[in-house]
Amino acid sequence: MTTEIWQLSESELLADAATVSHEIQLLEARRIALVAEIDTRVSREKLGFPGPAGWLTSTTLLSPSKATKIVALARGLKNFPDIADAVNTGVMSVDHAALILTFAETPPKDLPEEGRVMARTALIAAATGPEARTGRIRAAITKLEDEFGGKTPPPENTDRNELFASKTLNGRLVAKMDVDAVTGEKLLTALSPLTEPRPAADGTPDDRSPQNGAPTPSDTSSTNTSPRAAGPSKAANDPT
Repeated sequence: MTTEIWQLSESELLADAATVSHEIQLLEARRIALVAEIDTRVSREKLGFPGPAGWLTSTTLLSPSKATKIVALARGLKNFPDIADAVNTGVMSVDHAALILTFAETPPKDLPEEGRVMARTALIAAATGPEARTGRIRAAITKLEDEFGGKTPPPENTDRNELFASKTLNGRLVAKMDVDAVTGEKLLTALSPLTEPRPAADGTPDDRSPQNGAPTPSDTSSTNTSPRAAGPSKAANDPT
């Protein structure tokens, strides 16, 4: 018989929460493995969609962006068993696996193969266990990219440009990007007219205006950590 949560002691609450969290990690890993098999074996006719992301979105509560991330992990982890093992054993979160996988798939061009394996091993170790922190992993990846990414300074390196975009369930578009400095300035300049205050006909201030706390492109550029320079971006849209 299952004990009601309110009947659990403090120690039992802590133990159960930790156990459930680990089980969730293992279930997420299994879902990724299942999606990998679906992607390989199940036909489009059976799915009813061009790919697993659309099927996941239509049959579960997953958002399109989350479904896309799962499919990307399912496809990528097949090529990196060391990352997959850490996920499958529940010692590394799916989010950290996605960070390391992105690095593994697009390593710095001057990092030799032996160095890539060593870097992955170090990143996996840093991402293992409850002490793992996303900021430290990102910082380690950035350091590797800066050191082995070639002679082009990071703000001018267009090879590192990335754009991720996906539609939300309510039809809006969510985008995340990492671009060089010149491309970033061009983007902010293009967006600036769209963010200017537009008072109503009766003079009522725009709710989005800076005096009401809405950020402008210049505010955004001052809070971003490292804008990077002009050139084409690698775009990853939400495949369905």
